[in-house]
Amino acid sequence: MDKEEIQVAIVLPNQMDFSNNKFSVVISGPPGIGKTTLALSAPNPILVDLDKGLGRVEARHRRAAIVCDKYEEVVKDLESPELGNYETIIIDTGGSLVTYLQDWAIRDNPTVNRQKNGAISLKGFGAVKSEFVRFTDRLKYTLDKNVIYVFHTTEEKDGDATRQRLLCDGAARNLVWQPCDLGCFMQMVGDKRVLGFSPTENYFAKGCHGISGLREIPTLRDGDANDFLTRLFDEAKANIKAENEAFRAQESAYQEAMEAGREAIKTISSAESAAHVVALLRELPQALTSKSELRSIFKLRINELGISWDRELKQYVDPKPQESAANPQPA
Repeated sequence: MDKEEIQVAIVLPNQMDFSNNKFSVVISGPPGIGKTTLALSAPNPILVDLDKGLGRVEARHRRAAIVCDKYEEVVKDLESPELGNYETIIIDTGGSLVTYLQDWAIRDNPTVNRQKNGAISLKGFGAVKSEFVRFTDRLKYTLDKNVIYVFHTTEEKDGDATRQRLLCDGAARNLVWQPCDLGCFMQMVGDKRVLGFSPTENYFAKGCHGISGLREIPTLRDGDANDFLTRLFDEAKANIKAENEAFRAQESAYQEAMEAGREAIKTISSAESAAHVVALLRELPQALTSKSELRSIFKLRINELGISWDRELKQYVDPKPQESAANPQPA
């Protein structure tokens, strides 16, 4: 392969910008608390109604929907060009999607994925997990959509504690948390509906980009916009932008530190000069990851020269000279 054809996939910190990324969210909570209505507050959503429950949402909050009976139909409908008109795909519920996936796995390879009694096999569960990840990645990265999974929860006893777990068959209920950016548990606190974005001993949750703790969901009255998640996403994007700006303020200091540090490390030729450079690096103003990076570059340099640290003497020492070889015999 010619050098011109080689493409380097390294992205430097100063080149990273996540402000336009899409979000993947898990909304969990007991039935009837308003999870679907909350999900529909995301930017320009379309609902994949696997539970056939859109009719229970107030008419004023309903949005476009996809209704399917098989996983293959879900995949086909999501390939429609009309999907380009929407920013967010809601899977309602994630537990039903896993059930759909189990039926799909058995149909796809009944010999391997089905037991003799007709139930899904362990290999079938493996196929479900793999397809769940592939499906989520396709929605978020290929189709470039926000993805929201709605899950019912069920109570499980763990000693004296009662924990809320996703109502979902198999190990997929643990897998679903891995690719999500935000995960919240929806509950009633007094007469108010509240979202928890920080994990507790009673439920699992996940926060990032400044979204954490408890958030109260306002009561929607006639004429109120159902836009809670839209505003939450805007808040997260604003936080990402602020993080980027804070990074850029330190970027020039980082570049100066790296340039000065590299030039100093190049001058190392002996244990004495290595000690001198260590003292220089300690005084050098550092920024971002420059300190750790320069430490690694320094170690590589002294290793190349055979310079080592003597713990007893507490100083760098030059490599021992090799014993001269015996006088060679004349040819």
